[in-house]
Amino acid sequence: MDKKRLLIIPAAGNMNFLGDIAEALKEKFEIYIHNSGIEQNVYFSQYDYVWLEWADGYPLFLATKFTKEQLGAARIIFRIHKYELMIERTLSEIKKINPDMIDKLIFVSDYMKQIGLFQFPWMEMGEVMPNLIDHTKFPYVERKSKGYNLLYLGRIGHIKNLPYLMQLFYELLLCDGRYKLHVVGEMYDKEIYYFKENFIKKIPYLDIGKNIIFHGQIKHSEVPAMMAEMDYIVSTSTFESQGVGAIEGMCTGMKPVIYNYGSADESFQPEHLFMTRADFLNRILYGKCDSIKYHEYAVRNFSIKENLWRYVKIIEGE
Repeated sequence: MDKKRLLIIPAAGNMNFLGDIAEALKEKFEIYIHNSGIEQNVYFSQYDYVWLEWADGYPLFLATKFTKEQLGAARIIFRIHKYELMIERTLSEIKKINPDMIDKLIFVSDYMKQIGLFQFPWMEMGEVMPNLIDHTKFPYVERKSKGYNLLYLGRIGHIKNLPYLMQLFYELLLCDGRYKLHVVGEMYDKEIYYFKENFIKKIPYLDIGKNIIFHGQIKHSEVPAMMAEMDYIVSTSTFESQGVGAIEGMCTGMKPVIYNYGSADESFQPEHLFMTRADFLNRILYGKCDSIKYHEYAVRNFSIKENLWRYVKIIEGE
C-alpha cells in the first residue's frame, strides 16, 4: 500500500522542533519539505496533508493570501509556537487568516493557546501537542551521587533571565562553595553581557573559570556530552512555550530546577519547579536526586518513541 504524502512548509526553513519528528514520520508517510521562498508556487493538490510550521514567513503568507479551495484539497495543519503571538509584525498578519482554511490548529502548550485565544477567538479550535525529542540523542547517565554542576543553556536574552540565576547561584555558593555554574549559549542581548561583567566585578567570591564557567555557543551535537557531565539542568526563564532544553537534560538523568513560568506546570512536575529564592536553594541543597526517574519521565511524556502516534493521529484527522 502506497504511503500518503505529507508536505511540510517551515518558515525560513526552520525545522528546529520538527526535524526529528519528520524523520520518524517517514515510517508512516512520504515526507516532502519545502524550503524555497515565496516566489515558488506549491500545488497542494499533490499532497494528502500539508503542515505549516510557524505563523510566519511563507506559511503565514499562504494562510492569509489563499483560500483552501485555491490551494487544493489537502488537509492543512497549522502550528504556532510562541513569538508569533508576541510581535506586531506577525500579529498583524495573523488577523488576516481565514480560519476555514485550517483543518487543525496546533499549539505546543495550553498556555500559548490561551494567549492566542485572548487575541483571536477562532483559535478555540486549537489543540495542544507538545514538541517531542529523540531520546536516543540524549543517552541516560546514572548519577550515583548528588553532584555539584549546574547547567544553564539557551539563546541568552532577557527572557532567559541570566541575571536572576547569577544572583541565586551566588546565594547557593554562600551555602556551599563546591557548586559550579556552567553557562552555555550566545548572549545576543548586549545588556546581559554588561550585567554579567558588572556583577562579577562587584560581588566577592565569584571566580570566573572556577565557580562560573562561560562556555559560549557550542554545537547542538556537543550538548549531550556536556549534559552527561552535569548534575542539574536549571532555568530561570520568565517565559517559555514548553522548555525543550530542560526536557532533554532530564532525559540524560539531570535533575530539573525550573522557574515556574506560565506553562511550566504543563511540562514539569511540582517537585521540578521553584518560585522563590528559598525554593531554588532547597531544591539543590536538600532535595533528593533520582536520575532514572527524571529520564523515565522525559521519555514517557516527550519522546518520539512513546508519543509519535499522537502526531500521526492529528495529521490523519482521526
